[in-house]
Amino acid sequence: MVPAAEISEPREVIWKIVDAFLFIGISAMLVSVAIQVVTRQMGTSLPWTEELTRFLFMDTTFLGMAAGFRAAAHPRVGFALEWGPAWLKKFSVHLYALCGTVFFSVLIYKTWELMLQQYASGESSPALGLKMFLVTLPLVLSAALAILAHIQTVYFSPYMRRKILEGEIIA
Repeated sequence: MVPAAEISEPREVIWKIVDAFLFIGISAMLVSVAIQVVTRQMGTSLPWTEELTRFLFMDTTFLGMAAGFRAAAHPRVGFALEWGPAWLKKFSVHLYALCGTVFFSVLIYKTWELMLQQYASGESSPALGLKMFLVTLPLVLSAALAILAHIQTVYFSPYMRRKILEGEIIA
């Protein structure tokens, strides 16, 4: 757990909102799957439950991924750093931030492109009738949050940076 003194208030609010959305999304997914199971046992099926579960799964996966980066909870190749020179370990933190930022910048660009295409075409989901650009929007936001988490972890949290450098965190 990151000490409270290491987290400034505006950043903490953002991640509390993300945590709330994750809780709501996972709870809604659980309810949707339960409804699906019960209705199938009764010999019928509600098509919207499957679609809702799929959308919630996709969006909570991406939000959860972004939340994982704030705690540097994603694995990396640590053994190469242990065997390499000391400068490699110090440089790896910056490489971690750079690679994550580049990857998620590309993801933002491509999901934004997809979202605009979905908006322009008026594409909607078959069962719920939900506009598809609304389903894609959390992917764009999650990628932006992942970049924010990379930068916060490496450059604004001395605690997290020290833990990464010491190898106590597997990110």
